[in-house]
Amino acid sequence: MKPANLVIVAATALAAVAGATGCGKAATEDHSVHAIATSATAAPLHTANASKQAPAPVVDDVDCGPVTDAGGGTRTVIAVGTAAGRVGCTEAINVATTYATTVSNTDTQTIEGWQCSAQPDPATPSSCTKDGLIIGLRAS
Repeated sequence: MKPANLVIVAATALAAVAGATGCGKAATEDHSVHAIATSATAAPLHTANASKQAPAPVVDDVDCGPVTDAGGGTRTVIAVGTAAGRVGCTEAINVATTYATTVSNTDTQTIEGWQCSAQPDPATPSSCTKDGLIIGLRAS
């Protein structure tokens, strides 16, 4: 492959990865964690794949730390990596703290646009979802 073609293919793949990681989203969203613990699978750099898009990057889970629930127990807040990306730890902790400390007569709550509910999974008994992102509250 000619050096000029290699540069074009590499720049196109880089642009696709940058767009898929949400770098162009509004400045009000918390993207502080998006740059760490990520990996991407790039397509081989040859002419046959030049017109294909690279697969979406895989974003790892991040342990954001503990919160105390209304009963005095501890939950570990996990910013779960999804195809949509990963929520920042500041937002994850804020939402998880509100959900875990609110006494309610239902297992489902809406907190700052996040849909939070109890789960049948004993390892992660609660989670919150919004726009394809997930906050997991694991039992500690």
